[in-house]
Amino acid sequence: MGSEQPPESRSSDDDRRGGGDPDGPRGKSDADGESATNASATEPGEGDAARERSVSVDDLFELLARPGNRYTLAYLSRAEGPVPYEDLVETVVDGANTPEGLSTADFRDQVATRLVHSNLPKLDDAGLVEYDRAQRTVRATETTAVAVPYLELAMDQFSTE
Repeated sequence: MGSEQPPESRSSDDDRRGGGDPDGPRGKSDADGESATNASATEPGEGDAARERSVSVDDLFELLARPGNRYTLAYLSRAEGPVPYEDLVETVVDGANTPEGLSTADFRDQVATRLVHSNLPKLDDAGLVEYDRAQRTVRATETTAVAVPYLELAMDQFSTE
């Protein structure tokens, strides 16, 4: 009797083992300590004490649903080092079709605005790119490489529609 734990202790032990509330938060760690719903990468040079950056699969697919993000990640995954922002704008414009009734210059302006104010900050927040506003450069991260198989799937899916 003396070794029995009070109910509160048992439930918190169950939570630590993953046997807690089935309606609780999803995406808890699996047996390997990895989140089952995250794509993750380790920062280079950080060894055993590595800080892990991850993006949930749901967030990744949401980001890949936008053509500008797909073109951005595809370009950066092949680039070596930082890419000038202007080159990235041109890549996105070249990859997309200019909407009917819009000049290429106007479309380029729209793409540039969307990249600066929406796409790049979201990709940066997710750890998929490193966006240096001061230098006006963008570079791939370790997490970008983790996203490549999903990116290829998205590119194949959207190219066949």
